[in-house]
Amino acid sequence: MNPRSWTKKFQKNSISYLIQMAAFYHALSITIMYASSFGISHVISDYEAPSFPISVVMTVTSGPIEEILFFGLAYYVAGTPQAILFTGAIWSVAHIFSTHVFQINTLGYASFLFAIPHMFFSIRTWLSGKGWFAILFHSVWNTAFLLSYCYLGIKECSVVGTVNYLTVDFLAIGLAASLISIIWTLHNKSKISKTVYTKILIFSITAFLLFEVLINFIYIKMLL
Repeated sequence: MNPRSWTKKFQKNSISYLIQMAAFYHALSITIMYASSFGISHVISDYEAPSFPISVVMTVTSGPIEEILFFGLAYYVAGTPQAILFTGAIWSVAHIFSTHVFQINTLGYASFLFAIPHMFFSIRTWLSGKGWFAILFHSVWNTAFLLSYCYLGIKECSVVGTVNYLTVDFLAIGLAASLISIIWTLHNKSKISKTVYTKILIFSITAFLLFEVLINFIYIKMLL
């Protein structure tokens, strides 16, 4: 619980302990989000919280995509808390721009603050050798949050997106699969031959880059 230990691995790595820590960090996230939303709405009188279509497929795939891209790769490539904190900070800041309209009164300030405790939870979980739990929890957490919003009528639920978002959903599945393949290969480096390791890694990275380019192309096209 001590903030000084927030870039260190957990004292225990049992599933029950990780669930307790997840509950602590994400209760903190929710508290910060609602408190900051209240404050922001008073500081920026015409503030509009970011809102854009998001499907169940996109919500589920965001777990492996975000965890591996911003935490897992840094853990396996660099292996230091500082490296994971750096890429995790990029992930947190990116939440500010989770909107289609880039104006002072439409940026995702609360989303950014909400992501900070989650960032430290992910850092500690990966350092504890439980990256799979971080991925699984991220997907479950995002899905639970989306479904609760849908139940309360804050958002409209859909399993997959429509028009361009449908294409993005399918590409996101491919992107998640390629990242899972990359992280699996890095994790099992000592268990497979060098030739197999190299081939899988090259194929997975190529697939990742292809899916990433296509997704960004569609998003840019929608913004123009």
